[in-house]
Amino acid sequence: MKRFLLYLFRWQLSTPVLWLAVKNLGAGIWSTVLANLIGGVIFFWVDKFIFTSYAVEVWHFKDTGKCDKCGKQTSLWRLARAPNYDKRDSRPVFLCMACSKEKTEQLRKQGLKIRGKAL
Repeated sequence: MKRFLLYLFRWQLSTPVLWLAVKNLGAGIWSTVLANLIGGVIFFWVDKFIFTSYAVEVWHFKDTGKCDKCGKQTSLWRLARAPNYDKRDSRPVFLCMACSKEKTEQLRKQGLKIRGKAL
């Protein structure tokens, strides 16, 4: 959800670029195309940060499944990426709410800055 909100905020930042281009060049299709190209050049780097940055946590979810730690059948999740933590290429370990909270607290005690909490 955080990534989506960041992206919506970024999209709103392109409004002044589009307004200036359309206002100064007219309201034709080529003005809009040019405005979108200018916006793309400017915001490519912002989008790259949002979608690839380690500053943004990545959680994987399963609606139902068996917890890899305690065996409980419930909804599951795993932290795939966070600052100084990357388990995207590791064997996925999906945990229930209780086990996920326990694991998240362990990682915090090890010094990892994890913002998200298991719901």
